[in-house]
Amino acid sequence: MKKLLLLSFFVFITSVLSAQCIEGKVIDSNSNPIPYATIYCEETSKGTTSNIEGFFKLDLPKGEHVIIIRYLGYKTKELTIICSEEKQIVNIQLQEQAYKIPEVRILASGEDPAYSIMRKAIAMSYYYLNQVEEYNCRIYLKGSGKALEIPRILKKTLKKEGLEEGKPIVIENITDLHFKLPDIVEENTISMRSTMEGNDVSPMGYITLSLYNDIDGVITPLSRDAFAYYKFQLDASFYDQDYLVHKIKIIPRREGYDLYSGYIYIVEGFWHLHSAELKLEQKMFSIKINQVYTPVGDDIWMPVSHDFDIEAGIMGIKFAFKYVASVSNYKVKLNSKLDHSVYRNLLVESKDQANELALIEKQQQNEIHELVTKEGLTKKESRKLKKLVKEDVSKSVPKKELEIKDHNHVDDSANLRSVAYWDSIRPIPLTADEFVGYKVKDSIQFRAETDTSFRDSLKRDDSKFKWNKLLMGGTFSFDKGHSFNYGGLLDFGHIDFNTVDGLKYGMEFSYSHRSDSGKYFRINQKADYAFARERMTSYIDVLYRYNGMKRAYIYLNGGRRTSDFDSHTGITKNLNAITTLFLKENYLKLYQKDYISIGHKVDIAHGLDLFAGFEYAKRQELVNHSDFNLYNPFKNDYTSNIPPVENIDNNLVKNHNASILSIKASYTPEYYYRISEGVKWYSYSRYPTFGLNYNKGINKLLGSNVNFDQLEFTLNQRMNIRRLGGLQYKFVAGSFLNSKNTYFADYKHFGANTPFLIGTSEGSIFRLINYYEYSTNENYFEGHIKLENDRMILKRLPVLNKTLMREVIYFNYLSTTGSKPYYEIGYGLNQIFLMFNLEVFAGFKGSSHEYTGIKIGIPFVGKNGNSITIGG
Repeated sequence: MKKLLLLSFFVFITSVLSAQCIEGKVIDSNSNPIPYATIYCEETSKGTTSNIEGFFKLDLPKGEHVIIIRYLGYKTKELTIICSEEKQIVNIQLQEQAYKIPEVRILASGEDPAYSIMRKAIAMSYYYLNQVEEYNCRIYLKGSGKALEIPRILKKTLKKEGLEEGKPIVIENITDLHFKLPDIVEENTISMRSTMEGNDVSPMGYITLSLYNDIDGVITPLSRDAFAYYKFQLDASFYDQDYLVHKIKIIPRREGYDLYSGYIYIVEGFWHLHSAELKLEQKMFSIKINQVYTPVGDDIWMPVSHDFDIEAGIMGIKFAFKYVASVSNYKVKLNSKLDHSVYRNLLVESKDQANELALIEKQQQNEIHELVTKEGLTKKESRKLKKLVKEDVSKSVPKKELEIKDHNHVDDSANLRSVAYWDSIRPIPLTADEFVGYKVKDSIQFRAETDTSFRDSLKRDDSKFKWNKLLMGGTFSFDKGHSFNYGGLLDFGHIDFNTVDGLKYGMEFSYSHRSDSGKYFRINQKADYAFARERMTSYIDVLYRYNGMKRAYIYLNGGRRTSDFDSHTGITKNLNAITTLFLKENYLKLYQKDYISIGHKVDIAHGLDLFAGFEYAKRQELVNHSDFNLYNPFKNDYTSNIPPVENIDNNLVKNHNASILSIKASYTPEYYYRISEGVKWYSYSRYPTFGLNYNKGINKLLGSNVNFDQLEFTLNQRMNIRRLGGLQYKFVAGSFLNSKNTYFADYKHFGANTPFLIGTSEGSIFRLINYYEYSTNENYFEGHIKLENDRMILKRLPVLNKTLMREVIYFNYLSTTGSKPYYEIGYGLNQIFLMFNLEVFAGFKGSSHEYTGIKIGIPFVGKNGNSITIGG
C-alpha cells in the first residue's frame, strides 16, 4: 500500500511539472521511418531520440516550445509546439539534405580543400576539448540485440545465463553525469534494467567517446598526428540552419584496427564537430558510430545523440547489437579562465558573416585569429596554429589532481525500479522485439514483488554451496570482510617436478580479514611433500596492514622451503618442470632454507616508501634425488645440483647460517593514485622510479657465517611516447663494498632464459646467457630497454596489419667485474593468435658475436615471482 501511495504521489508531481506533450514518428519524404533522429528543445535542454522504428516521445513543461529535429543526411527542421495536459500525436517529416558539390578549388600544391579545413579543425580541437569548465546532463542508454549464432556445445550453458539464439537482449540505464575540468567525471546511476541476469550496464564507455581525443589506441581524425594516418576529401557542403557545414571523407592511409573510416562534419568558421559517421574494424567486432551535436548554449555544441551498431563474433558466437544514447538536461558552464571572444565569430563563408570581430589586443590571440580566418592554411601555419591554441588554452586548464577519484555511484534503488516506473520515464520507446525480450523477466520480477515464497526460493537458489570447490579449491567469503581460501585437492599451482625433490605435491590455505578502514590481515600456510626426497616442507606467511593510506604493513614469515639460488629472477618452476621432464635439462638449482624473517614497509611521504627487513636462515646443500624423465630427445644426462658456473668454489653452496639486514627506499615523483576502501593504490607517473637498496650480511649474529655489504641503485620507468609506442627501461648499478664472506645465494644474479621456451616478454630478462653465468659478488651494471609498438616492421605488411600482434624491439646490456661486457638485441612478435610470442635475439661479448637464438613465449610458463600457472 505504501509503494502504491508513493507511486501515485510521483505521478501527480511529474504531471504538474511537465506534460507528456508529444509523441509520434519521424519519417522521410516516402513515409519510411527515420531511426535515431534527435528531437531537442534548446530552451529546456530536454531531448530524446527516435527508436529504430522511428517512434519517439518527449516530455516538456506546459507552454510554447521550439524543438529541433535533426538526423544525418536530412535537413534540420524547427517545429513550434504548444504543450498542454493532453498528449499530442505528431508525425515529423524530414527532407533529404541537398548537398552542395564542392567547387574544384585545388590549391597550387595540388591539395584538396579538405586539408585546409582539417588543419583548422585539428588546431581548434584543443580549445573545444577545454571550452567547457563543467557541465551536468542526464543520459539514457539503451542497448538491444541478439545472438545470431551459438555453437551447439555452448547453448545449454549460455541458456542458464539468459542468452539464447535469436532471443532479444535489452539493457537500459539512466545516469546523471557531472563533468569538471580537467577530467573529473561523476556518475550517479538512477536506474538500470536488463533482460539478462545482472543490470550493471554503464553508458560511460560510449557517452564519453570524444573525437577530440585518441581513444584506447585508436587515432581520431582530429588527432594532432591525423595527417600521418589519414587522407581527407571534401565530399560536400550544406547549410544547417545558419551554419555552413562541410562533409569530410576520412580515408585511412593504411589498414589497421587503430583507424576510423567514414565521414566527419565540420562547421565552417567555428571549426568544430557538427556530427560524425564513422566505422571502426576490430579483430572480433566492427562498430559503426554516429554522433550528432547541437547547440546547448551560446556557441557551445555538445553531443546529444549517439548510436552504435556493433557486430561481434567470439568462440563461434555471433552477435548483432545496437546502442543508442540520448543526452539531455545540459547545464553548461564555460571555461571562466579563457577569453572566448578570441574563438567566437570566426565565420568566413557563413550567413553570419556580417558580424564584426572585436579588436583583440593580445599578440598571441591576434595570430590565432589571423591563421584561423586564412583561406588556405599551409602545414607550417597549421603547426603554428596548433601550438598557439594549445599554449593559450593550457593556461586555463587546472592542474590534474594526483588522486584519481572514482565518482561512480549507483542509487540503492537503481535495480529495484518497477516496470511501471520504467514505462513512465523511458525517453525512447521500446520496439516490439524489445517488449518480447523483457516479457519473461518482467513476469518474474512482478511475481517476486508480490509473492514472498517465490522471492525466498530465488534467494535460496542463489546461495547454494558449490561442492566443486572442495576438489578444485576456491575462496569462501563471509560477512564483515572475512574470507578463507583453499587450494583444493587438485591444486595444479602446487604440483611440481624437479630433480632434487622429484614429484612435489602441495596444498595451500589462507585466511584474511579486510576492513573498510584499510586495515588488512592475512595468514597463509603452504605445505609440500617431496616424494623423491621423502621430505615435507611447510612455511607460513603472516601480514598485517595497519594503515592503508600510508601503505604500511608488517610481516612475519618462517618455515622450511627449497629455494632457488636466484630466488628473484631465476627460472620459473613451470618452465623447469617442462625442460626437466621433456628435454632432460634441469636448469633449476636448489638449496634448503629453514628461516624466519620479519619486515616493515611504510610510505614516509607521497611516492617515497621505505622498507626494512631482517632474515635469519639455516641454509643446507641439497643433491639430486630423481633421474626420472618422460622424453629425452637429445640423450642428455642431468647435471648436478651445483650452479654451472666456471671454476665455482663448492664451498659457496655448503651448509651455513645467514643473518641479513635489508633496507630499501624508492621514490617516484608526481605519482597518481586511487583510494579504494581506505587503501592508497599507486597508478602511474610521468617520471621514473628511483631506488636505493642496501643488504648487510651480519657476521656471527645468531651464528651467522656471512659477511658482506651490498649497495644498489635502480632507475626504471614505463611510458607511452606519441607515435613511437610503449617504452620501458630499467637500469641497475651496484657494488659489493665488502665481500669477505658471501655465499652463492647472496650473489647478485641476473634474469636469464636459457631454454628456447620463455614465459613472458619482460624487458628485464637476458635471453641468450645461461642461468647463473654472470652471477657476481663484485661490481655490476645492467640495462634493459624495450620498445613496443603496434606497427614497426612486419605489421606494415598487408597480410599482418589487421592482426592483434604487437612488435617489440629489445636491447639488454650487462657488465660485471672480470667479464667482457655483454649485450643483446632482439625483435619480437607478441600475441600471436592472442597467446604466443616469438622472439629472435643476437648476443655479443665485447665486439664479437656469440649467440643467435629464437624464443617461443608460452603464457602458462610464467615469470619468476609472478608465475602464471595452469589452473592456479
